Amino acid sequence: MSATEQQSIIKNVLEKAGNKNLINELTTRLSQSEITTFLLALSKEITNKNTPNDILSKYESNRFVKPSELSPIKMKQVEISMLELAEASGFSSVLLSPASPLGSCSVIAKVDQNNVISATRGLELIADSTNMLAIYLANGIQNKTIDNTKSSVHLSATCRVTRGQMFKINEFVSHFSLFTIVSSGKDTGSYGFEKDAIAKHIQFYLNYFEEKLGHKLKVTLNVRTGYTDKTGFIDRIHCHLRERYPDTEFTVNREETDNSYYQGINFKIMVKGIELVDGGFVDWTQKLLGNKKERLLISGTGIDLQFITGMLDKII
Repeated sequence: MSATEQQSIIKNVLEKAGNKNLINELTTRLSQSEITTFLLALSKEITNKNTPNDILSKYESNRFVKPSELSPIKMKQVEISMLELAEASGFSSVLLSPASPLGSCSVIAKVDQNNVISATRGLELIADSTNMLAIYLANGIQNKTIDNTKSSVHLSATCRVTRGQMFKINEFVSHFSLFTIVSSGKDTGSYGFEKDAIAKHIQFYLNYFEEKLGHKLKVTLNVRTGYTDKTGFIDRIHCHLRERYPDTEFTVNREETDNSYYQGINFKIMVKGIELVDGGFVDWTQKLLGNKKERLLISGTGIDLQFITGMLDKII
């Protein structure tokens, strides 16, 4: 549904309700708990009017509830394999909830809320585990249960995420298994955290795709805004990675875009001509904690995509 179509439907609904300012009045006059109570009552009223046949019809027409055709056993085997490799590489694993606070993606990462499945009780279905790992880290740093001052903290997670946008490939469903790693630390000067963190992420993917799966990978570094000397920053990171991994092909893309999701660098990893990894530096922990010294690197790969593209045929 386009934004224009959505606005037309909302306008029609507000006209039927007899109050064109209803949404604004509800969100400004009511507290989050009051809105939750209202939405729960609304959901209960809707379900009370449904029959078992209605539920079956909804299942038939709703793309978000259909199961994937991929093998759940093979999927779990790959998830375990990746988490074990991540643990061996210094990334502690976290078992995330399938739910996240409402706005976890759109507030800190500027993702369109329409691409997230919003729910009641101030929640949404988890759409990206890196956002939740960032929130988990920020909460721990704030409560002093996580210390990233003396050394960086590295985490990994796998979970089934659900996204609202339509996918053009038939094999893709609205939910998929996502493997992610994140690194949190402080600004140490001379891009010290950035160099160590991105090298650690690249090393993991080299261990996984090349050593474990036998596929050569290529890395592209895309320039992004967010650092004062963005050209100098990407050049120094590029130089550091080439020295660290001389047998790996690195390419620098200096074309500027309006993308404000990543800060300084967005890196992408291609395997057999297919983009399988996306990552980069983000300012999420800076925003969550109000501390410009915070640094965070995120990256991830879709496990379903590895199956669909045949990357795992040799080991599964």
